[in-house]
Amino acid sequence: MTTFEDELDAADRRLESLPLEQLSVLSGGRQLKIEAVRDQDRLLAVADQFARFPYGVLLWESAIAIGDVLADRGLVRGADVLELGAGAGLGGIVAAGMGARVVQTDHSMEALALCRRNARANGVTGITLRYADWTSWSGPETADLVIGADILYDPDRHDDVWRVVQATVRPQGSVVLTDPGRTHADRFVAGMKATGWDVRIERRGVPALPPCQPGDTVPIDVIVAQRR
Repeated sequence: MTTFEDELDAADRRLESLPLEQLSVLSGGRQLKIEAVRDQDRLLAVADQFARFPYGVLLWESAIAIGDVLADRGLVRGADVLELGAGAGLGGIVAAGMGARVVQTDHSMEALALCRRNARANGVTGITLRYADWTSWSGPETADLVIGADILYDPDRHDDVWRVVQATVRPQGSVVLTDPGRTHADRFVAGMKATGWDVRIERRGVPALPPCQPGDTVPIDVIVAQRR
């Protein structure tokens, strides 16, 4: 009988066909070793080997911003944290390193295998990995905090993300999402406000990931919402 760990191991072997790079990333006040893809064109060249395009193995500046926000606001120590679309796992790794109980979810086994690799590379333990799809959510129980980096890219999936948030966040719990300034993210925020959530948005300049020019920054919108 194939176990979840067996599936993760198989996905980890599939990662070997990807153009992964080892990056040193400062997030949440900690220098982290994160393995991920930075060249999207090279990823496109091998994407036909995968059932779904493995966007999650790319690393985005939005993930760095998540880690910084968690450190700045002190939201996670002792909290149950659910990460949606965990990708390379940076946000959940920062949260776990700060004392949170973390569940990382993704609909890509390759992304989950990469989360496992990166947690191990940074000496972070206690993270639970779960396969989960927003369109047919059967994810973990409720959480104090839901985080997601760059998960509002597809407006057709906003209703699915919202259902997961509504089903998961505990009373007085919070959501932290980061987005690189997409205009349709405003509609998601408007929907949260309309249903009574307390929502604040701030823009941060995050150091650009390579390849880039020295000193380049990327503007990231940080959406922090609390359930009333």
